[in-house]
Amino acid sequence: MEIPLDLYQRFAAQAARTPDAQALSDGHKHLTYRQLLLHADQLAAVLVRQIPTPGARIGLYAERGNAVVIAILAVLAAGHTYVPFDPGYPADRLRYIADDAALSAVVADQDPGEVLAGLPVLRMDRLEPVVPGTTAVERPASAPDSPAYVIYTSGSTGRPKGVEVSHRNVATLLDACDQVLDLGGADVWTLFHSHCFDFSVWEMWGALTRGARLVVVPADTASSPRALHRLLVEEGVTVLNQVPSVFRYLARSAARRTNDPVPGLRYVIFGGEPIDPDSVRSWRERAGDGTRFVNMYGITETTVFATYRFLDDAADAAAGPRDTAADTSCGDAAPDPAAHIGHPLPGYTVLVLDEADAPVAPGEVGEIHVAGAAVSLGYLGRPDLTAARFPVLRVPGHPAQRYYRSGDLARMLPDGSLEFAGRADDQVKINGFRIELGEVEAAMRTAPGVVDLVVAPVTTAVGDPVLAAFYTTEDDASEGVQERLLAHARHRLPAHMIPHHLVRLPELPLNASGKTDRRALADLVTR
Repeated sequence: MEIPLDLYQRFAAQAARTPDAQALSDGHKHLTYRQLLLHADQLAAVLVRQIPTPGARIGLYAERGNAVVIAILAVLAAGHTYVPFDPGYPADRLRYIADDAALSAVVADQDPGEVLAGLPVLRMDRLEPVVPGTTAVERPASAPDSPAYVIYTSGSTGRPKGVEVSHRNVATLLDACDQVLDLGGADVWTLFHSHCFDFSVWEMWGALTRGARLVVVPADTASSPRALHRLLVEEGVTVLNQVPSVFRYLARSAARRTNDPVPGLRYVIFGGEPIDPDSVRSWRERAGDGTRFVNMYGITETTVFATYRFLDDAADAAAGPRDTAADTSCGDAAPDPAAHIGHPLPGYTVLVLDEADAPVAPGEVGEIHVAGAAVSLGYLGRPDLTAARFPVLRVPGHPAQRYYRSGDLARMLPDGSLEFAGRADDQVKINGFRIELGEVEAAMRTAPGVVDLVVAPVTTAVGDPVLAAFYTTEDDASEGVQERLLAHARHRLPAHMIPHHLVRLPELPLNASGKTDRRALADLVTR
């Protein structure tokens, strides 16, 4: 039987196959597949009555919990597109996204107050109890290329930009991962990440379209390695998705326990950052080789993942990083295990191209370009940017097709696998979140008393990547400036974009080209 591309229909088909299997829990309530379907259908019926024409964009304003999953399913069942909001984001950012996305309504589990004033709000916590036998208004499946969601990412212009991702894009990801990962209905997944972070797309649909159980990780548990370790053991988690810098703390916590860290854990799937080989080695030393580690590279614009590599060789995972700055060989050196991102997922085309859009030779560095059915629709309301970043290219040896020009650099290895080599611009990743330094700088430069400000990535003493802001003021008096600058940042930026360090300087250093010397600034913090 042909598997539908419509994501809600995929879930509904699974619910029909395993109606009594456990589907979802958040520490407060457990739902079977039948119950989850009923909750989603009830909410979808209300949405269809309020917004009968498919294709509207619906804001999702909710805390972590079962409600987030129910709302996503309901919005898609009603034929609409969901736009996730984090209630913890600053009001200015929430208002901007709501206006830019031209929302038709908001589904919420709490009162959004004045933040989303003027929009119809459907309160999930005020719905009538679910009555068995009630279903959503029937409607045809969503077209494969209709948007399923819009996730906003950091923008170089100082404003976030919305990435439109279709049902086909997500279905392509799921089908590709089925070919490389052994996942099934007996698995227990965590929904560890916020619905505003695209890792959550893989966590949710990866579990619920396979008949697995999905455990929503509460925010306070996600921030506590010890509490997370306890949840993994108590829930019998078998599939864990993690940003490497977060997993580092979990591995340290597990190493202090007398028993095996998580005896049933089958997969740890990394994404968002280069891996930390030491944390993988630490986990294996305590738990053995029962857990398979997978390094996945991907981008929001290519629907979560694009390449994969199994870390099955303990020696490889424990190897020290290669000095890539000193290595000028043509690819004969062993790849850096932290940056080795492997081969394209089945059905994906991932090329490393030079500035003339020609493939680079093995060992040379070029820009990663991704093509295939997982490449997203583009940027919402930004046709010029979409055309620039999603060009149709005629690469020698390949058919003319649409690529996503990632801005990520890589080295093509002799076996065709890839080694990540940084960025071609000022974009960085911190804890898996993609951040344009220009957006942070634009938000913070307008703080009272600040003359100039530059943001640079730095590394803490324990190896964590963080941001640091270096600024100059109008005069020599610095009293209160740092406090005002921090308050200014908190009013305009989400927590993951606020610099960890604020450093006042008499002037910003320049390099030989007359540009701000970010490397010299970073050295001020790390040395």
